[in-house]
Amino acid sequence: MTLLSGTDPMVDSLRAFATLPRWLASAMHGDEVADSLVRHVPDLAEGRLRLLSCSPERLRAKGEEWVARYRLTVVAEGGEPRDVVLVGILSAPGRDDPAPGPAPDPTAENLPFAQDGWSCTLPDLRLSLRREVSDEGLPALPMLVEPEETAALVQSIVRGAGYDGATVTSCDPVVVRYKPGSRCTVVVGVEYAEGTTPAPPSPVVLKTHQGDKGQTAWAAMTALWDRQEAWRGSVELAEPLVYLPDERILAQGPLPEEMTLKELARTAFADGRPEGLERLRTELARTARALAVLHGSGAAYGRTATFEDEVEEVREVIGRLALSVPELETAAEPLLVTLEEMARTHPADPIVPAHHDFRPAQVLLHDGTLGFIDFDGASMAEPALDLGRFRAKLRDIGISSLIYTGQPLSGAPLEDNLALLDELCEDFLAAYQQLAPVSRQRVLMWESCDLLTGLLHAWTKVRLVRVEPRLAVLLHQLRASGLAAGAD
Repeated sequence: MTLLSGTDPMVDSLRAFATLPRWLASAMHGDEVADSLVRHVPDLAEGRLRLLSCSPERLRAKGEEWVARYRLTVVAEGGEPRDVVLVGILSAPGRDDPAPGPAPDPTAENLPFAQDGWSCTLPDLRLSLRREVSDEGLPALPMLVEPEETAALVQSIVRGAGYDGATVTSCDPVVVRYKPGSRCTVVVGVEYAEGTTPAPPSPVVLKTHQGDKGQTAWAAMTALWDRQEAWRGSVELAEPLVYLPDERILAQGPLPEEMTLKELARTAFADGRPEGLERLRTELARTARALAVLHGSGAAYGRTATFEDEVEEVREVIGRLALSVPELETAAEPLLVTLEEMARTHPADPIVPAHHDFRPAQVLLHDGTLGFIDFDGASMAEPALDLGRFRAKLRDIGISSLIYTGQPLSGAPLEDNLALLDELCEDFLAAYQQLAPVSRQRVLMWESCDLLTGLLHAWTKVRLVRVEPRLAVLLHQLRASGLAAGAD
């Protein structure tokens, strides 16, 4: 990659992130995992079952180990294909034992494939696997996807939210987003008995999270809902209906959606047509102004996020990665030290009610209106957090379009793409500054830190195709901003 050329210490230190080790990448290649399963699982090796497909769904860093999840489709002779989900642990090389995980259970080895209690070890990949029976991180998930249970739940929710006469006659729950062990969003189409007034919401959006993110979202949404006069007409927010802490279920009303701003951006970047890019510019400006209005709403909620805490979290992620990939331990330190020095030189602006995870995917577009969603990370923070994070994700979407459209990460295609992203990010910041002040240097700090975080996530989530473009856009931004020496 030409962007890695040069002798700047900051750039040199980031070279360690250019390529994932082979043992880690192999676990995300479905064909390699499938070949190993066929060799080591008796039912597959001896032909009692045929493996039709193996799709890696998740690989995440957890201490010295990596948590893995695979979806398989298998079929027995004369039978129907069935899906099986396997979960387990990938261990890094360098240990004394030749295979990861605990010693195999002789009883489990003799069980038919994927029965309760079955497990296996793939020593060539250092994978230990077992069948997933349920999502242990999201215990409320079953009641959100079974129509009868969901109907009873929704009726209780809407009546408790003030729609006293609401009677649910039928519902249709549809899973629209699901990250195993982390979160799930279910959109429930609801039919009510005739004559119910006021009209209850339909659909109803149900979310369940691991941990306390649902509680965080509820606190932010209710605080903002109490300040509707401050943001109505600039942005739409979903009506908060209830949070059930024991079940970790958040319920909210609907927001109309034609597409997300992320989808618009992907299409505009991929097509490159002037009319698509012009619409993107328009929606980016409207989004920036709506964000300024939200920041000025006067709502207050939750924790306060600081840049110092963010840098500490980044170092923790690098530390966890370094447990299994030691060469990463100091790889980003020159950049982090530079950002810390900037933070001391340029004080933060006053805190505002921030979204915290503000990205184009959290902006819904519909018939000239826009809405903001997903407040599960919401906090009080300086405005530069939302602006920097949004710009970083916009750059990620833009640079990824080169990969998706088969263009090279070099030469004129790369230079033109990066120049366009610079322009769009500047326009976004300028539109925000039309309504509210913000420190440009603080935006740059948060943006740089988030670009680094995105690169780290490409590692911790083993997203092989994301590593090269995320490193390329980070290096460009560091050089273009003057944080790193040298020109692209």
